[in-house]
Amino acid sequence: MVHILIATPDKDPLLEFSTGFNKSNDVEFTWAMKCEEVISKINQNKFDLLLVDEMLSDITGIECLNKVVLENPFLNTAAISSLSAKDYHEATEGLGVLMQIPVNPGAEDGEKLFDYLNNILKMTNPDLKKRINR
Repeated sequence: MVHILIATPDKDPLLEFSTGFNKSNDVEFTWAMKCEEVISKINQNKFDLLLVDEMLSDITGIECLNKVVLENPFLNTAAISSLSAKDYHEATEGLGVLMQIPVNPGAEDGEKLFDYLNNILKMTNPDLKKRINR
C-alpha cells in the first residue's frame, strides 16, 4: 500500500490530480488542511509522499515543508507552486523536494508524480514492485 498525505485547504481542485494515481489500486490518500495537522499526521503514521498545496490554511506550503523536514527529513515531498523554476529551486533548496507541481494540476500531473514516486519506492524497497499493481 502506498500512503500519500495531501495538504490543502480545499481538496476539490486536487481530486482530478489524485486520479493520476489510479494506476494502482493500492494507494491510500489522507488529507490535511493545516501544517499543524501535517506534522501531527506524519508523527503518527508512515507516509510515502507528502504533497503540499501552495497555500495551506495556516502557512504557505513551502513554509510547511521547512517544518516537515525537521520532523522527518526522509519523507518524499512535492509542492504545488506558481513560482518560476529558478525561484522554486531557491525556495526549496536543501529540502529534498521531489517535484514542483503546477497550480491547478490535472490527472497527467498526478500520473507523472506517481511514476516518479513509484520508481523511488522500487529502488528503496524491491519487494514493493510486487505489491504495486500496474
